[in-house]
Amino acid sequence: MRSDFCVFILTHNRVDRQKTYGLLRKLHYTGPIFLVVDNEDPSLDEYFARYGDEVVVFNKRFYEDTNDFVDNLDKQNQVVNARNALWDICRELGYKYFLELDDDYYYFGHKEPNVSSCYTYDLDAMFEIFVKYLESTPITSIAFAQGGD
Repeated sequence: MRSDFCVFILTHNRVDRQKTYGLLRKLHYTGPIFLVVDNEDPSLDEYFARYGDEVVVFNKRFYEDTNDFVDNLDKQNQVVNARNALWDICRELGYKYFLELDDDYYYFGHKEPNVSSCYTYDLDAMFEIFVKYLESTPITSIAFAQGGD
């Protein structure tokens, strides 16, 4: 896998339920993976014990104070802060491209003409195709649709 790309898995208090991490490796993704955890996560020590240098911690309150959620609720259980922190984390780690995933993915698929859906088995190849596409167009972001979307 290219050296300027990584995968971030957003997670909170789910050390034992990292479906996405194992799936990435099973489907032949060989690049870096980072579990992104907020500094208020009660299982932070467990993440470090299990995943070591693959854990990245962000300051939840810092990003909460820099975002306008366009409401007057004091909700702590949303993922917007983590998603916004990724841009800074990516820069700090020295990557140019990243893929942002949640921690509960159980398959990757794609569409083929005249076929309802196909499983994807080589994520290195798939991610490489998308990064090359990004590099060849003025597009700065690509979204993968989730199965329920």
